[in-house]
Amino acid sequence: GAGAHNDGYCESVVSFQLRGDKRWRKMLEPDMTFLHSYDEFDGGVYEAGLWKPDTSFINRHGSAVIWPPGYLHETKTLPPPDGECGTAITLQYSFPQPVQFLRAFLPRLSLSAEVGQCVAHAWSGYATLYVRDIRPSSKQKDIEEQLSRIMSAVDSDKDDKITVEEVAAFLTSKQSAVHQEKHAFEQEHWPLFFQFKAMDSVAYHDMDGDSVVARQELWESLVQWNVVRVRLREGLKLVNRADREGLEAFERSLDRFRRRPAEPPRRLRP
Repeated sequence: GAGAHNDGYCESVVSFQLRGDKRWRKMLEPDMTFLHSYDEFDGGVYEAGLWKPDTSFINRHGSAVIWPPGYLHETKTLPPPDGECGTAITLQYSFPQPVQFLRAFLPRLSLSAEVGQCVAHAWSGYATLYVRDIRPSSKQKDIEEQLSRIMSAVDSDKDDKITVEEVAAFLTSKQSAVHQEKHAFEQEHWPLFFQFKAMDSVAYHDMDGDSVVARQELWESLVQWNVVRVRLREGLKLVNRADREGLEAFERSLDRFRRRPAEPPRRLRP
């Protein structure tokens, strides 16, 4: 088994239990500020006093467990009755991705020491529908321009709604920023890659479950994405200067975006 830890994967993971059983406890990345950083390797969350598992179960022989990026997990192998070793195999997979989970918890996932890097490197395409040169901004005028650019590029019938078919058509065009990713797959699978990527991208924004991205849904996603990306950019400047007072003031300035005010930790990670 392994102490509670986070994986640095930007994709979902599945673990197949081939021999024996395994006890699992899992926990969503806690709601944090920059000041709450902790070691997310084996057991670090215990030392930080943040381990509060929300799920516990036994994965039996012949079964599988799936979990999304940013979900801490602890495992303990229960040996088979014959005394032999337990065996499991863990794999990442590309489609479908838990995009509505990513959207819902993007603020806290962005501060993870393990998956925070995925926000810029792997997940931003969902928010921007892979339109090129969309850069984070704190200015409403810029975000409005992003919205107009994306709608103009992807909404081919100009009805202020974006469908899976429209996204797939855009992704296959030379205008999209997704083409580098397709080379992770055999060329014969590229049509499926574009189709699945389009489905995930629409689902990221689709809050009412109609499989369509309305203009307002895209706007809300873009606002969140810009706030999260700008927060990272500005917060890391203060982290790199070891400016604790500046970080506390910066986090307090973001309380208007939270359900409840942030509480700085009493003790910081060394």
